[in-house]
Amino acid sequence: MPFKILWSYKNGLLIYGLILIIINFILTQLPLVSTFGYEFAALNGLILAILTGLHTLSFTSKSKYNLGKLIKNLLLLFLIPLIITLVNSAITMFCSFMDGLIFYLLIVSVSMIFGSALSLVVSLVINRFRRVFFIIIIILIILIPIVEIYFNPQVYFYSPLVGFFPGNIYDEGLSPDWKLLFHQIMVAIFSVSIIYIYSKQTVFVQRFKTYFIFGILITVMIFQFLSPYLGFSTTFAKLDSILAKQIESGSLILHYDNVDSSEAKLIALNQEFFYSELQTALKVNPSKKIHVYLFNNRYQKKVLFGAGNADVAKPWQYSIYISSDSWQSTLKHELAHVFTAEFGSGIFKLASGFNAALIEGMAESLDGTSYDISTKHLSSLAYNNGYTTDVKSLFAGLSFFKGNSLLAYTYSGAFIQFLTEEYGIEKVKEFYNSGDFEIVFKAKFEAAQKEFELNMVNPELTDQKPMADYYFGRLSIIQKVCPRYIGDRLNKAYIYLSENKLEEAEKLFKEINVKSLNYSSLIGLSEIYYQQNKKNEAIQLILNNYAKFKSTSYYYNMVFRLAELYALNFNNESASFWFSKIIYENPNHQLVYLSKTRLGLLSANKLFEYIDGEDSLKLNILISLNGKEYNYSSLPIIMDLLLSRKVDYKQSLAIFNKTFIVDDIESSFAALKLSQYMLTNGDFVNARKYAALSLRYKNGNMFLNAMQDQFEKASWFVKNSSRVLDKFVYVSEK
Repeated sequence: MPFKILWSYKNGLLIYGLILIIINFILTQLPLVSTFGYEFAALNGLILAILTGLHTLSFTSKSKYNLGKLIKNLLLLFLIPLIITLVNSAITMFCSFMDGLIFYLLIVSVSMIFGSALSLVVSLVINRFRRVFFIIIIILIILIPIVEIYFNPQVYFYSPLVGFFPGNIYDEGLSPDWKLLFHQIMVAIFSVSIIYIYSKQTVFVQRFKTYFIFGILITVMIFQFLSPYLGFSTTFAKLDSILAKQIESGSLILHYDNVDSSEAKLIALNQEFFYSELQTALKVNPSKKIHVYLFNNRYQKKVLFGAGNADVAKPWQYSIYISSDSWQSTLKHELAHVFTAEFGSGIFKLASGFNAALIEGMAESLDGTSYDISTKHLSSLAYNNGYTTDVKSLFAGLSFFKGNSLLAYTYSGAFIQFLTEEYGIEKVKEFYNSGDFEIVFKAKFEAAQKEFELNMVNPELTDQKPMADYYFGRLSIIQKVCPRYIGDRLNKAYIYLSENKLEEAEKLFKEINVKSLNYSSLIGLSEIYYQQNKKNEAIQLILNNYAKFKSTSYYYNMVFRLAELYALNFNNESASFWFSKIIYENPNHQLVYLSKTRLGLLSANKLFEYIDGEDSLKLNILISLNGKEYNYSSLPIIMDLLLSRKVDYKQSLAIFNKTFIVDDIESSFAALKLSQYMLTNGDFVNARKYAALSLRYKNGNMFLNAMQDQFEKASWFVKNSSRVLDKFVYVSEK
């Protein structure tokens, strides 16, 4: 009886209000949604669309539909989450009050209007079980984006319930934009029209309700049809019209746009090589042709696909989506995902139970390396320096997403490699499909984990804490402060910096650091001070803050920046000290060879000229540094400059005309990079030669796996490239 009284009070308004209060108090304790921003607005949009619809149905069951009273009640429901989050943010912190308010107004208000309009349509169609029917319709609307993501290329979607969902691949930068505004205006006009006609033309609606409902359905169908043209979805037809060029081979089709034809051929050859490797490793052949969609850049990929900073595979579609600036490090990983479709489960052809550690661990183990370091070596580096994780929990529930992403990928990949070595690939494929460890392997997970951890013990790695910090000292996305706001503002600030709008950039960088001390914003701010000829301020900024990043991935990048700023201020002694610190502590090989090169330039009295110069000048200075004998540390930098400046390959070979002696890590790594450079330029024979040369130095060489992989790739290209190229079919446009 008391519940009946509560439920009857203002058509359930009190109950709905209590539900909102409870949910939003819980949200204040959860990551991401506790912030007054996008996630908070989207979740409340969904909740309020449902509650608004249910509350509106109570009004339609009465003899007279009182729109004014309904609006007052809905306004109260609208304000409850807003008040709770504003109070919580005032106590804790606002990321961006304006962003949060715009998201809330744009998403929540439109979701509520849509929920109310939908309930009116339901009330016209049926007389009994209206609430049940309304919930069923809501569920069907929720399923529409899932259908879009399943059948379309995209990972994003627009919905009247949540406004916009950027995709399951977390790109941090997000702020309200014109496309979201346009979508919400269209949904609002559609919904308000239904509400207006229903409330003002009740007799007309009741008499011609069949035509009214039919008109609504036609409008929805037209909107869905126009959605790709309005930018609210991406179909394969739309994607094929933009990435209109193709290279088709027997097993794969590469779709691309403005990528240079020679690079496109190289990518297509790499596809074929990785395909053959994965065939051998997994002992399966994909049952369909694999489509590889190559975007010009991350911006184009973000607009059309939804995830700008991550390359993605959709195994059930036999398709992968990569960028021209990232394919070299992700192509094999993404192709591996597609191969697993042959033994995946369900309609998505993924690991049983959508187990993320199994999905990513399988691809990571097949790829084998990250940052030119083997997965096994990286996992041992982490394990022996305190970066541990419980492998069993990693393969259960959502634990994969809770911590450092690189740690999760590395451990899951290394564990799958361990299982493959111990039990064979067929058992691992069976585990991928069923998810039942004990039945497949006839062993306890804990016992396998213990053996895996024993295999990772390596006393030689325990003194490499700086390197472990560099790779694994990162926060997970749920641990970061205001990730959406900071990601968006960083992007805008660096655009301002590139356009020489220093005041605008400085303002944004400082705003970011008020929220959370950020490595990228400090680097950007130091560059502004330098360009404003405030060199001492730039130095002091980094000097005051670098120690705050100790034991993180950013510490040594800050130290490197500090050393460069000292060099730019002609304080060579201090510059030498900080570069030497990096070399001694050895956090990352790239930082080490960059520092060694700068010390070489310092000795030649060329460092200021080099750091302050354009790429063409930098290249000339480094070439002169290698005049008499090789400065091996500088060679990877030279090759990067040659590629970025698109220097003629045959002319560039004059730089590498001396005897290449491999007797340490610098010369070995330089040989690897030279091999990769030669392969990129189609010189497969010399690429194989230098890959073999890189393998000569083995003592403590953590890049041996990458070097062996490069040798095998170059050898395959020498033997098979002509045959494979002859089979390519080229399509200029659809």
